[in-house]
Amino acid sequence: MNENTEGKIYTNSDKSLYLTISKDDLSAYLTIQDNGNMIDEKEISNLLSSVGVKNGLDEAIDYNAKNEITKEIGEPFLIALANVTRSEAGIKYNFDIESCINPDQQYEMDDLSQFEKVEKDQAIADVSASEIQSGDADIFGNVVSTDNDHQVNVDDIMGSNVHFSAETNQILATEAGYPYLNHENKLFIRSTFISQDINDTNKKIYGSTTIEGVISNSNLEIFGDLWVKGNVRGCKQGGIIVHGDVILDYAENSDIYASGNITIHHNARNCLMYANGGIEATENSSISGGVIQGGEGLEVFTVGSPLNILTEVEIAIAPFTKEQIRTTSSKLAQARNSEEIDELLISSQIDKLKELQSEFNNELERSHNMNSPKIIIKGELFPNSNIRILKDILEISTEKNNVEISATDSGLEINEVDRI
Repeated sequence: MNENTEGKIYTNSDKSLYLTISKDDLSAYLTIQDNGNMIDEKEISNLLSSVGVKNGLDEAIDYNAKNEITKEIGEPFLIALANVTRSEAGIKYNFDIESCINPDQQYEMDDLSQFEKVEKDQAIADVSASEIQSGDADIFGNVVSTDNDHQVNVDDIMGSNVHFSAETNQILATEAGYPYLNHENKLFIRSTFISQDINDTNKKIYGSTTIEGVISNSNLEIFGDLWVKGNVRGCKQGGIIVHGDVILDYAENSDIYASGNITIHHNARNCLMYANGGIEATENSSISGGVIQGGEGLEVFTVGSPLNILTEVEIAIAPFTKEQIRTTSSKLAQARNSEEIDELLISSQIDKLKELQSEFNNELERSHNMNSPKIIIKGELFPNSNIRILKDILEISTEKNNVEISATDSGLEINEVDRI
């Protein structure tokens, strides 16, 4: 208790008694100096009364007895102790520390499902300050302020991919992934992974993921970015849902949805691709068949095919979010119509739907402040290609090269551009 002896000091007339009041007014310490005379208990009482100490005297006696503390000449001992209830400052983790990933080990994708996981911007820890319960009194009988008394130093526990919000007193994940505490008890999130082929799989992956091989016949939901160095093929049942950006070389007969941007380095055939951001297909790449829909413009190379395969290239408002609303609404309807009603599932789907609708409204508002988006096709644009920007559509009946398509008050305008 002696750590609180630094504070205001009072003494009696002959300076044989020194009374020290702690800075928080929750305790008092008395030091008896050896002056050759016996100390009268009444003199101690008078000093306490003159200072105004009237609370916590019995509590100090009990504390000293319990801890076998005795008075010693020249040493401060507890004379008053306010009976207050104080919550300790600390950190409450919103995940099971015992079920975290080991950052020093390598895991296969199938192994990751057993570990704690978090999404981007998720609150993963609550930071609390020590507080005194409302209504408690100090040693002077004054009601103690309930203002925070001590705050955890969050810098001591912050690792990578986490952020402290002073507004909410929470630690948030800046990336999706797998949380863990290192040997210094710092909080980290492992957010990048590399995998080989993924075949015939239905799973969720947390963290930005690089696939060295192919993804085939799979339904994946990835919280993070996705980079596929091989081919994406046959992913139609649920498709590939990415809460981030997508980079790929080849895709065929697949549904791919991204909350960010989609970049195609070579070919996309008979695919459905929705991105809230932009869609870019780099030089000498081709898009043929299917529907390609971006929220912030498209800049691609070849669209369509000499075989006149129907190909649709479109700009829409938040297509990824709209698709998420559609699938969530479908899941909610299924849950409500199920023979065994799961109220928790229904509640979670309703909350998710509200969140998605709010996101879409924000995207709608943002679209009003954007410049008119364009579709840029740097290579060939083949017949039987449909170009759509919001509500306007343009059906291509003759082959064109190097075009820019933009929306005007009278509809879509197509301009052939000379490029050096």
